[in-house]
Amino acid sequence: MKTKLYSILVGGLLFVSTLFAQSKVITYPAPITEKISSLYTLTVNGKQIDLYKASSPLFEGGEYFFGYFDFEGKVDVVVNIKPRNYPDDRNPRYKTELLSRTIKNAKVLPTKVSFSADKPFDATVLYEERYMPLVIFGNPIEKNKPSKNDPNVIYFGAGVHVQDEVQIKEGQTLYLEGGAVLKSKIKGSGNNISIRGRGIVSGDLIQRRKIPQLVYLRKCENLYIEGVIFKDSPHWTFTMQDCNKVEIDNMKICCSRMINDDAIDICNTSNLTLRNVFARAQDDIIAIKGFTGLPCENILIEDSTFWTDRANVFRIGYECKAEAMRNIKVRNIFVPYYSSNYRGPEEYWAKGIIWLQATCDMPMFNIHFENINIRSNGDNQCVLLANPRVVNWRDCKTAGKVYDCSIKNLNVWGKKGGFKGLLYFKGADETRSVKNITLENITYFGEKIDAKYPHFQDTKHYTSGVSIK
Repeated sequence: MKTKLYSILVGGLLFVSTLFAQSKVITYPAPITEKISSLYTLTVNGKQIDLYKASSPLFEGGEYFFGYFDFEGKVDVVVNIKPRNYPDDRNPRYKTELLSRTIKNAKVLPTKVSFSADKPFDATVLYEERYMPLVIFGNPIEKNKPSKNDPNVIYFGAGVHVQDEVQIKEGQTLYLEGGAVLKSKIKGSGNNISIRGRGIVSGDLIQRRKIPQLVYLRKCENLYIEGVIFKDSPHWTFTMQDCNKVEIDNMKICCSRMINDDAIDICNTSNLTLRNVFARAQDDIIAIKGFTGLPCENILIEDSTFWTDRANVFRIGYECKAEAMRNIKVRNIFVPYYSSNYRGPEEYWAKGIIWLQATCDMPMFNIHFENINIRSNGDNQCVLLANPRVVNWRDCKTAGKVYDCSIKNLNVWGKKGGFKGLLYFKGADETRSVKNITLENITYFGEKIDAKYPHFQDTKHYTSGVSIK
């Protein structure tokens, strides 16, 4: 393939753009203190991509890795893997895989993975399941990059920046250019706020629970989030409360450093669109909550990859006093991993891939899931819990109710092992019931599930209109 190099001298620095047959790749060198060497070497069109570390102490090695770049046109991605050394009494257990929502043409060898891409993607190279994988983010090329001289732009250039807190006010944009690492908590409030760029916000210097959220955005209208990576949160990662008109695109969350690191908490927030997101955390990935009376409504979540290590992928309704949760649509979601430990539906901290858990007399309705793709590694997990409950939160003394919801085209594939995939329905009483729940085209390992499936459990305990077809 013929290569052309174009060089531009800006401020004494030489920037090189590599074009492979009409393709363009932009790379961002990591700060020297953040760049790590690992099992992996990542190249795109022959250009090496620097790698970062995220913590995951639940698993052997205690870490995983990620790298990112921008591109347009077609690119060739190559990952070389350095074999791990094991004690004399232990045989290598690795099985190299590539997991991605969109990459279908990969060539996978024990110590090498290669593929081509012509549109933005996320992809995960597994060397030994959850032990030290590599996550690759192929971004679109940025448009309308803000000026660092704009008084309404809080601008962080390449390098490491350590601050206690960054506050974003009305009309302001927080911008992190590629190669920037901001070690700080972030707070924002007001209309027309943005967080943008290709840089990283890291909580790795903050002790667990020292702060309630890594990012906390409250009473924001016209909120826009794009491109930024959030990693190693000490508590909840990205929280929106009492917000309206929110757009989130191409955000990444690389957590799992500790429990209580919820990836995305949507609290009393409405008119939200979230798409093209990668999120890994120990705790819940999408937690929709209602601390006040404002509803959570008109929410679209689509085209994303969600990975939890210990909790729920979707936990909707816990910690809630909202007027209602309604008009929520979730579609085109890939779940490469669900919780590594199983807790059944009768336990207080039960776990599921989808949990509809209305509390405090709150109605939950018109919630629809479509095209949910779940990879099984052989561990068992509940797929759906539609189960209103009383919870130990503030003065909550009653359950809520769940009705008029559906799941269509849910597919579980991979290793069957002990996976049962419970589908569970149970109301609390006559007025706090579960009704009119429709499941359509639920497939486990190539077999379509129907009402005779032993782990389809309509308890008939204040339930009605539950169907599967």
